[in-house]
Amino acid sequence: MNLIPVEQLLREPFIKIVGYPHCSVEDAREKVREMDMLGVKGILLGGRSMVDGLRVLGKGCTSIVVKALLDRCSDGDGGDGVCSGRSEDRGTDHHGAIVALKIMRSDSGRASMEHEARMLTIANGVGVGPRLVAYGSKVLVMELVDGMHMMELVRRGGMEGSNSSNSSMVRDACTCRIMDGSGNGFRISIRSVLLDVLEQCFLLDGIGLDHGELGNMDRHVMVSDRAYIIDFESSSMVRRVSNVTSAVNYLLFGRGSRLGGMLIHDLYSRRDGIIHALRRYRLDMDRERFDELLQSLDLRFL
Repeated sequence: MNLIPVEQLLREPFIKIVGYPHCSVEDAREKVREMDMLGVKGILLGGRSMVDGLRVLGKGCTSIVVKALLDRCSDGDGGDGVCSGRSEDRGTDHHGAIVALKIMRSDSGRASMEHEARMLTIANGVGVGPRLVAYGSKVLVMELVDGMHMMELVRRGGMEGSNSSNSSMVRDACTCRIMDGSGNGFRISIRSVLLDVLEQCFLLDGIGLDHGELGNMDRHVMVSDRAYIIDFESSSMVRRVSNVTSAVNYLLFGRGSRLGGMLIHDLYSRRDGIIHALRRYRLDMDRERFDELLQSLDLRFL
């Protein structure tokens, strides 16, 4: 395990991760101090993204995500006291829990991580999103999700679907192979993943939390043993919710239409019916209307 202790994160080259993209020592020192207060022992290099030659889990417009080792479970200001890296969840070593650590970029337009933490806490209340462990002003500790982004599922699913000339066979049997961070592989049903995402969207609609980014789920949904809606920084409890609507539009008209066309029988001729069901749902976001929408998408009876 390539653990970089928290006390070494102010040294080169690791400060480039903490202070990315502008390495202000003062900014980096504040972040490291918060990590230490939250119980982070250090970070573990690895992932598909790169920061100045160092591998990390993800690099976005407002934050860097790395794998980290948590020395202890922390109630934090936003957590529930449950250490989400327990052995039955995302893994441990004999020193602590392995978690995801989100670090605010130095050029982020956000004032702090607190809004995202509050939104994630609310989503966690209905079982949506990675579980929040703890957070500070500039760092957030949460459950580690080992899997792939939705955009990768779309790519792989589209490739597998294109290998079959029997559309009904594709709809019934299309699966995709997932690799976790330990190199273990397993197969998941793409139809089940899509149903899972929409069910979670329905739960968010029900509590009045609008995610705000699900019209393009490419990097806002991760798939592991289940689907995880992530990145709640743009979420709102004020604006009108459109989680289900945005997700369905992604499957009909966005990049996800590669999956929608593969899994929904005769999608082109059924679009009008799906759009009608979606409009009915928007007028009355109850379970009956949602089930009608799922049925129009061939996802009701899995």
